[in-house]
Amino acid sequence: MSDKDIKAVLDIVRRAVAAAPGTKHEVEQAMEIGHGRLDEIFNGQMELRVRHVNGLARYLKVPTSDFFRLAHVEAERSLPHRLEDWIVQNPDPPSKRRAAEKPPDADLKESLRGLIREEVAAALAKKKG
Repeated sequence: MSDKDIKAVLDIVRRAVAAAPGTKHEVEQAMEIGHGRLDEIFNGQMELRVRHVNGLARYLKVPTSDFFRLAHVEAERSLPHRLEDWIVQNPDPPSKRRAAEKPPDADLKESLRGLIREEVAAALAKKKG
């Protein structure tokens, strides 16, 4: 990660710690760091690691991904793909999967069925009459 990215995540961690219930010591325990080490993370003396973010996320009962998503809001909005596009068990690249026809939703299916029934009934009525 670039320094800018790390600072963005660190800012979200700092805000989450400030909003966290409980004591600073409880937060440090959840993050698996020693007592008094939280300040070292914030001032750059100690490196923030993913396990620290995971521990804080568990403590707050939020997804770990929230820290990274909130730190990179602009990328979240502007990037055309998601990781799921690449790693799902589908051999086609994302561009082909998106171009594939999406199945109509249930309401559209029911509307189409109703229209077809009406047209068939009208055609049969003309034929009889």
